[in-house]
Amino acid sequence: MIFNSIDFAIFFVLVFFSYWLVFRRTILMQNIFIVAVSYLFYGWWDWRFLSLILISSLVDYTVGKHLFTQTNEKKRKRLLLVTVGANLGLLGFFKYYNFFADSFINAFAYFGVDLDVHTLNIILPVGISFYTFQTLSYTLDIYYRRMEPARDLLGFMAFVSFFPQLVAGPIERAKHLLPQFYEKKSPDYAMLKSGLLLMAWGFFKKIVIADRLARYVDASYQDVNAVHGAPALVAAIFFAFQLYLDFSAYSDIAIGSARTLGFDLSPNFKRPYLSSTFGAFWQRWHISLSSWFRDYLYIPLGGNRKGTAKMIRNIMIVFLLSGLWHGASWNFVIWGGINGLFIIVLDKLTKPLNKTILGRIASTVFVVLMWSLSLVFFRAQTLPDALHMIGNIGTGNTAELYNFGIAQPEFKFTIFLLIALVLFEILQETGKLVYDRFAQTNFIFRWAVYLSLAFGIILLGSYGIGVNDSNFIYFQF
Repeated sequence: MIFNSIDFAIFFVLVFFSYWLVFRRTILMQNIFIVAVSYLFYGWWDWRFLSLILISSLVDYTVGKHLFTQTNEKKRKRLLLVTVGANLGLLGFFKYYNFFADSFINAFAYFGVDLDVHTLNIILPVGISFYTFQTLSYTLDIYYRRMEPARDLLGFMAFVSFFPQLVAGPIERAKHLLPQFYEKKSPDYAMLKSGLLLMAWGFFKKIVIADRLARYVDASYQDVNAVHGAPALVAAIFFAFQLYLDFSAYSDIAIGSARTLGFDLSPNFKRPYLSSTFGAFWQRWHISLSSWFRDYLYIPLGGNRKGTAKMIRNIMIVFLLSGLWHGASWNFVIWGGINGLFIIVLDKLTKPLNKTILGRIASTVFVVLMWSLSLVFFRAQTLPDALHMIGNIGTGNTAELYNFGIAQPEFKFTIFLLIALVLFEILQETGKLVYDRFAQTNFIFRWAVYLSLAFGIILLGSYGIGVNDSNFIYFQF
């Protein structure tokens, strides 16, 4: 079940009214209901993989209880190995078994040795990378004595499976979200209003802009040999915006729908395309994942506290593993490595530019351009395809600019939408509290905006023939 579907619309309306009219009266009823509808939401895709969420919940809940009470450090480390092994074992099998088997075979074949290693027809469970990291952070925080374990299994199961953020995040920390399942909820008009507005904005970004960009990008990558010059450059930039709008739209809808039920989720994006350094970019992009790697990998490895050489090593480990987290492909590993090098090497060039306004604008454009080029490896199906696209990027061949899924009038409209988006984010960045100021405007203006968003989604959305895939990109991770 995906957010931009009729199924979810019906599901959400039923959940919303059932929750507030019946099930929010006691904490027990609330959590029973949340677990039930969350399992229904996930099982709508494939009910067989509900067992994986249940296994993760049972293992981490049990281990968390024992970790908290156990005083023997050797036994605590063994308990931690149990939860790490169980979670990463499931993730490794379902997501990486065939990748490592194929890589193993190819490595030996390079030296003329043929190996008979069987690969399996394994279906990747939706969202497994997200809820695995979420449950892992829970036991790691208990291990480091940062929090106490969940009060009961039901509340913990609700935390693990909470449907708004189950499939593609934000990856919540137990310290932030778990206590909310032990609070009795009361209707909050401000949260409801802001949640619905955030959902509407998310749907607009996804259906009107991201899916329109997807038509150009999909047509370009369908046959990379036909793309060269300006179309290749446009495809790279369009995909950078498609990825941002698609994923941030999912996060907006997740955060907004959670707010309508009285829950507060963590922000996942903070206008990353206004970053003037690559370090700043990763503090604004997919914040819940970036902070996860920072807190549970980079800092435990030593961070930047043990000299420049080890800092560089730690950065590269984090980014290579981050790339692998995104997908079982060497393309993703290369993409991660490239972005690690951007921080290590290119930030030395961009930081001095930030002393002036023009310099900051130049460094921001540079960051976005280099990020867009790195995403060619993220989007291409194979390494040869990625190298071909990179090698054919240029500014010439503008005559073929409109031959990839979008005709000239719609192409110009797409550019207009992107410019409007950037201007809106600049307005937010300059310190204007856009949402707060909007909430203080008069009733007529607010409803004019609400209706404009609704009609914009209906009338300007990218639907039907030519829209190859309306799924959210991060569903595949």
